[in-house]
Amino acid sequence: MPNPVGIAVSPTSDLQHELVFLHDLGYDAVEISPDGFDLIFCGRLQYPLVNDVVPVLERHGFRYSVHSPAALDLRDLRDRDLQMQMAESVVEFCRLIHAEVLVLHFEQQSADAAVETAFLDSVRRLADRAQNQRLRIGIENIEVERLAPVLDFVRRVDRPNVGLTFDVGHAFLAARYFGFDYLEAVRAARSPLIHLHVTDNFGRYDPLRLENFTLYRTQRTRDIFPVGRGDLHLPVGWGAIPYEETFAELRGYQGSVITEYRYNLFRAHARGLAEHLRSLVRRLAP
Repeated sequence: MPNPVGIAVSPTSDLQHELVFLHDLGYDAVEISPDGFDLIFCGRLQYPLVNDVVPVLERHGFRYSVHSPAALDLRDLRDRDLQMQMAESVVEFCRLIHAEVLVLHFEQQSADAAVETAFLDSVRRLADRAQNQRLRIGIENIEVERLAPVLDFVRRVDRPNVGLTFDVGHAFLAARYFGFDYLEAVRAARSPLIHLHVTDNFGRYDPLRLENFTLYRTQRTRDIFPVGRGDLHLPVGWGAIPYEETFAELRGYQGSVITEYRYNLFRAHARGLAEHLRSLVRRLAP
């Protein structure tokens, strides 16, 4: 059975039109971020808005995954109750749209053992709740951390419905910045892999990502595209990531492949880019 090929839907005021557009491009799956559609207020689902979105998603035959909100931080001990409420709201949203995978960022480890213990406990609690609705949780590697701690964390969570969301773009940047072998990391990711994110970049790390994340997020494409720096979210094939070798190392993986490129910037090329990605994904077949 071929891998489902999907795309992260961009925030839009007309979700129905956007899903029709993505369906016409031939995508099988869609990843949605609840915060991108302002569905969570103070940790809780805002049901008048949720009730606008869910029926639209139900009308399409996509397989769904959910990306956790950018504000979700399960290492935040000062606001832990709110953070757990937010996480549980996201799990509930997954139930409402029959999502198969919930993506949670690993982010950067804390030097405080109590913080890391709390993070581990929170993910285990979420996994136990998610198990009741057959939802899997994919812990995503971020470029602010090496891959090895993420893999170790997935093992320590020790829940059958928790695995790795391997973000190829993040791994490529981290390998260049922290000095580990990228393809060795891809091979290490294969065993716990349950969900795959693909975009492209040039492997040029932006130190601002670690120094001032708030400022980092304000940068415009005109600031970063010309210098090719950071997590650019380019279409696969438009950067420097060796995707032929990457997919060769991941051959046999049977889950979804989700592209998170900034498709609204390149809509005129969207059909060709979707076809190119599908041709690459076919190489995952054993």
